[in-house]
Amino acid sequence: MKTETLETLHNTDIEARADNNIANLNIAIAGISISLFMMNLDTSIVSVGLPTMIKTLRTTFAAAQWFVLAYLLVLTALITAAGRLGDIVGKKKLYLAGIVIFTVASLLCGLSSSATLFIGFRGLQGVGAALILALSMAIATELTPKKQLGKVMGILSTITALGIASGPTIGGILLSTFGWQSMFLVNVPFGVIAYLLGYKYILSPAIKKTVAIDWAGIILLAVTLSCYCIGMTMIEKQGFNNPLVLILLAITVAGFFSFIELEKRITHPLINVAIFKNRLISKNLVATVLVYTVIITTVILPPFYLSKAANYSLVQVGLIMSFGPLLTVALSIYAGKIADKYGAKNVMFYAVLTIAIGCYCMSTITPAENIAGYLWRIGIIALGLNFFKTPNNTVVMEVARADQRGLLSGFLSLSRILGQITGTTVMGVIFAVLSGVAGTSKTGGSAQSITYGFDKVFLINAFIALVAALLIYPRFFKQNA
Repeated sequence: MKTETLETLHNTDIEARADNNIANLNIAIAGISISLFMMNLDTSIVSVGLPTMIKTLRTTFAAAQWFVLAYLLVLTALITAAGRLGDIVGKKKLYLAGIVIFTVASLLCGLSSSATLFIGFRGLQGVGAALILALSMAIATELTPKKQLGKVMGILSTITALGIASGPTIGGILLSTFGWQSMFLVNVPFGVIAYLLGYKYILSPAIKKTVAIDWAGIILLAVTLSCYCIGMTMIEKQGFNNPLVLILLAITVAGFFSFIELEKRITHPLINVAIFKNRLISKNLVATVLVYTVIITTVILPPFYLSKAANYSLVQVGLIMSFGPLLTVALSIYAGKIADKYGAKNVMFYAVLTIAIGCYCMSTITPAENIAGYLWRIGIIALGLNFFKTPNNTVVMEVARADQRGLLSGFLSLSRILGQITGTTVMGVIFAVLSGVAGTSKTGGSAQSITYGFDKVFLINAFIALVAALLIYPRFFKQNA
């Protein structure tokens, strides 16, 4: 009898500890979700306030473009280094530092009295965002049992999409109610809560050994990525033949090869290039760049088509454009569960194939169709993106060694950003030339020519997505992973 009682107490204690571990995991993931929501909200929220900020800060539209560019430039330049530094000095430590930097920078943005100060503080926000974005997925992977990883990645993908999708709406409400400063001050309570939850509930594995930090590699990679980002941004307005654009892209190419050579020679590189011998990782990252090159066009081109070719009002265009992100938000958690059940590689392949089919269908659209004709096409693309994002995270993070998770998490984020930059520029130029709006910002081009350019860009997108699908074909993965 006594033995049975002891056994019962022992089993009860084990169950209680298991329940406690699950509760702690859920709270930690909630903290990570808050930080991701805050960061992604700020990526899209600033665009709503630009006209008001230009007037209040007495600046020009050209200067105001740096309100967005300063943030993205620093984020792009530092995100890979942030992931690697997390592997070296501790992910939790740098992640919490990122929350502090982002929160303080948000406060300073809200208190800025000049455009120059605001641009500087937006750059500081980019530093914090790089640390949060690079390390959040890696930390979540370390905290989560493997069988639940897809579900957790689905939750984080949902939060990311929700932050981006709700930015314009929340920004509009705050702007009209409290002024443009509130769009940044709202991050302060989010940041405090995310920090407290992360500090208490995120486990901090001991760092086994001290590794020298590759500062030369960090600087060289940051310069290379910055030149690429600025050069690609300038192409839209200056064209491919502008001398400065050519110089920046030449520096990008030279910097890339110099960085590879540097990393091969030093003892403790920022990036061990041998990691890319794992074809599952390297092909997945390339596919990610291609997919996001395609996906960004579903954000930048539809407003032209819907307003100038299909003749919808600006309010209608805004409502129509919210359909894809909302569909992604609604289905993201299910994507994680399905990836856990059927295998992330399989789900990811069919998801990219779905994107290719959706893009091909979009290339057949005409202004004569009603709104349903646009919605079912963009719905197919959004469905494919939803079932790509979560398995995309899971596939890479599952195979990453513990000392590589921060780096690969950073690479995943970087590949998405590079895809978005490339798609915005290259597809934007192709659309402008084919539709007859080249050399103009929002005017020019007939309904027929805009439709022609829109259709042809999505036909190109279908081909790009098909190439990405072939790269991640599951059987090929099994042979080469």
